[in-house]
Amino acid sequence: MIYFVSGTGTGVGKTVATGLAARDLARRGVDAITVKMVQTGDAGFSEDVEEHRRLAGGGPFPEDAAGLTAPQVFAFPASPLLAAELEGRRVDFSAIDRAVAACAEAHSVVLVEGAGGLAVPLDGETLAIDFAAARGWPLVLVADGRLGAINHTLLSLEAVKARGMALAGVVHVEAPAGTDPRIDADAERAVRRALERDFPGVPLVRLPRFDVSSGTVPDVDFSPIFASKGPDGPSAGAGAGGADAARSAADLDWDRRKIWHPYASLGTPPPVFEAVRGLGAEVELADGTRLVDAVASWWSVAHGHDHPAIVEAVKRQASRMTHVMFGGFTHEPAVALSRRLAAIAPEGLDNVFFADSGSIAVEVASKMAVQYQRALGRPERCKLLALRGGYHGDTAGAMALSDPDGMHVLFRGIMPKHFFADKPSVPFDGEWDDACLASVERAFDEHGGEIAAAICEPVFQAANAMWFYHPRFLRGLRRICDERGALLVYDEIAAGLWRTGRRWAHEHAGDGAAPDILCTGKALTGGAMTLAAVLASDRVAGTISGGRPSAFMHGPTFMANPLACAAACASLDLFAASDYAEKARRIERAFRTGLEPLRGAPNVADVRVLGAAGVVELVSPPAPEDVRRVILETGIWLRPFAGFVYSIPPFVVSDSQLSRICEAIRAVAALPPGPPPDDPDFHE
Repeated sequence: MIYFVSGTGTGVGKTVATGLAARDLARRGVDAITVKMVQTGDAGFSEDVEEHRRLAGGGPFPEDAAGLTAPQVFAFPASPLLAAELEGRRVDFSAIDRAVAACAEAHSVVLVEGAGGLAVPLDGETLAIDFAAARGWPLVLVADGRLGAINHTLLSLEAVKARGMALAGVVHVEAPAGTDPRIDADAERAVRRALERDFPGVPLVRLPRFDVSSGTVPDVDFSPIFASKGPDGPSAGAGAGGADAARSAADLDWDRRKIWHPYASLGTPPPVFEAVRGLGAEVELADGTRLVDAVASWWSVAHGHDHPAIVEAVKRQASRMTHVMFGGFTHEPAVALSRRLAAIAPEGLDNVFFADSGSIAVEVASKMAVQYQRALGRPERCKLLALRGGYHGDTAGAMALSDPDGMHVLFRGIMPKHFFADKPSVPFDGEWDDACLASVERAFDEHGGEIAAAICEPVFQAANAMWFYHPRFLRGLRRICDERGALLVYDEIAAGLWRTGRRWAHEHAGDGAAPDILCTGKALTGGAMTLAAVLASDRVAGTISGGRPSAFMHGPTFMANPLACAAACASLDLFAASDYAEKARRIERAFRTGLEPLRGAPNVADVRVLGAAGVVELVSPPAPEDVRRVILETGIWLRPFAGFVYSIPPFVVSDSQLSRICEAIRAVAALPPGPPPDDPDFHE
C-alpha cells in the first residue's frame, strides 16, 4: 500500500511523523519504506536521512538518489519548481513513479513524503496534492498546533475534500516549545471538528514534541491510520461509511436494473464490481479491494490506469478548450498528435484521419479503400476481402468484416456483404507453407473485380480467435494485393503499439509487408479516453483528393477531440521514453514460464504466447460464477470469452503481479467445464 505523507506547511514535522510511523509499522511486523519525493536543499538531505534512521530505529531510507527510491535532490532550499528551474531542470515525474513502484514491489507499505505542503508547485502546472491525487495515494496529513495552524490545516482539508482524495488520517504534532498550550489544544479541537463533519471515521493521532537528538524516541500508536485490512496489508483507513455504503448499494441496484453492460442481459445481468480508482496495473473497488487488471481494460491501458502524465495532459488541455468541431477549425493537440503519428508510422503513411473509436477507424479505412477505387474509375470494386477468425469492431461495417461465423451472426441481415479467406493456418513460430495463401488467391480469382482492399489484423487475430499466425502471410498478402490492384489495410488497433513486441505487429514480417492504410487505437490514448486514427499513404490520399468528389466523405462530430488528442500525445511520449520492446519481452518470458506448464492439461487445447499477450485455449469453458470466485480469491481481474482465458496486461505490471496472473489463469484452467451456452454462436 502506498501513502502520501504531506504537511500543512513547511517545518510542521513530516519527517518526524514519517519516521515514527515507519518505526511503529516495523514494530507490528509490517515491512515499510519511505521515499522522499523531492528534496530541495541538498545540504539538509543527509540530515533528514540520519534523522529518519534514528526515528525509525534503523529503518530503510536509501540515500542514493539513483538507486531504489530515486529521490530527486536540488541544491536550493525552495519549492521544487524554483529549485529545479535554478538548475535548468524539471521535476521528473516518471522518476518518482518508477521509484515508488520499485519500492511497492519490495515492501508492504510505502510512505511517500512530500515536499512542503499540499499546494507546493512541482512544476508550472502541477501541485503536490494533484500529483498524489492522480495516483490514488491516500493522504496522511501532518499538522501542528502553533499559532495560525488552524487556518493552514482547515484549508488543507478543504483541498483534499475538493479533489475527492482519500484521507487516511491526520497527525497532530504538538506545538513547538513556548507555544501557549491553549493554542495547541484549540488547533487540535478544530481539526477534530472538521474530521467529524467532512471525514467521519478518519482518525487523528497525536505526537508529543520531543528532542530527536536526545536518543529517546517515543512509541506512538499509528494503527488507527494504518489499520490492517485483508491479505494485501494496511488500507487507507477511510473506507465507506454508512452513507457511502448506502449510496453504493443504491447505485449498484440502479445499474443492475437500468444499465446495459457489454454483451450482457438486462433481464439476468451478470454481477459487476464497482470500481472507484485505477492505479498502475490495479483497479480499486468500492470496498477497498484491489484487482490486478490482467486484460488492461480490453487492452487499452498500456501505461497503467490513470498515468499521471496523461492525466496532467488532459487537465492542462481542459483548462484551455475541451472541444471544437474539426470542420473549419484545427488546434494544437491534433497537429501535435498527427506529427507524432507520422514519425512512428510505417514509411509513407503520414496522412492522418482521426476517428472516434477503433470500430469507426475500420469503417473509415473501408470507405477510403472504396473511394480510392472509385477515384480510379473502378466503382464496381466496392467490397473488401477479410479473414475468417478476424474481429474489427461492433459497428455494422466493422461487423461485416469480422468472422462471418463469429459473435455477430445475429446481425447478418443488416451487414454489407464482403468476401472471406481462410484464417492463416500456420502458427507464428511454425514452418511457413505458401499453401496458407491459397484461399486468398482463390478469393481474388473469383471476386477480384469487386475487391477494393484486403483487411486483416496483422499477426494477432484478437477478439474472435486469439490466434498468433505466421508473419510471412503478410508478405504474401501484400504481393497478391499489388498484383490484383487492391489496397492492403491493417487493423493494428489491438496488436499495435508494442503489444506483440514490435511497435507495429506487421513489422514481424520485415520488409515488403507495409500496408496502404493502417488503423490504430486502444493504447493510443493509454486507455484514458476513446480515440483512433487511420493512417494512409500519399498514393491513397492523393488519389482520393484527385477524384470526384475530391473530399473524403467522412466527418464525425467529435473528430480530433482536443482532450483525446492531448491524452494521445502524452501516451505516445511515454511509448517513446522507455524501451517497450523490453517491457513486452519481460511479460512474454513470464507468460512462457507461467503458462507453458498447462500444455497437455486435461481441459487445455493450446497455450499461445507472443509479446505481452498470453492465451490458454480451453476445451470447454468453465461456468462464469466459478471464474468470478477465482477472481475474488486471487485478486486478478480476468475476462475469459468462448474457450479463451488470456492476459494482455498493462506494460507496467510487476513481476509478482505477472506471477499472480499466471496462477489465476492456471486456476481457471483447472475449473470443471461449465454448462453449454444458451447460444453457441455467442462468446463474450
